[in-house]
Amino acid sequence: MDAGQKEFLEGKGFDVDGTMKRFLNNEALYFKCLKKFLDDSSFDKLKEAYEKGNSKEAFEGAHTMKGFVSNLGINDLYHLLIPMVEKLRAQDMNLDDEMKQLEVLYQDTYKIIEEL
Repeated sequence: MDAGQKEFLEGKGFDVDGTMKRFLNNEALYFKCLKKFLDDSSFDKLKEAYEKGNSKEAFEGAHTMKGFVSNLGINDLYHLLIPMVEKLRAQDMNLDDEMKQLEVLYQDTYKIIEEL
């Protein structure tokens, strides 16, 4: 990873240094896993379940996504998902504001990774 890519990701809230430690400084593996974000269905599962009022499936989608973005060092998404997961764990579906924020942040993150 060149300095420009690292700076770009860090400027977008990615914890590149922390993630690289988890990936044993294997940049190819890191980029490969980042690209898997583009195919991950947990956001779609969360969104669909939320729209249907299914707290169990919404929780599963949010929980999966939280773990996935945590491993990738996508801190902005991770920190937004933490309280969402806890609300959904308690079957609290009062997440209108959070879902709006998540939609924007998810789309921004998707575009960032797509550009790599």
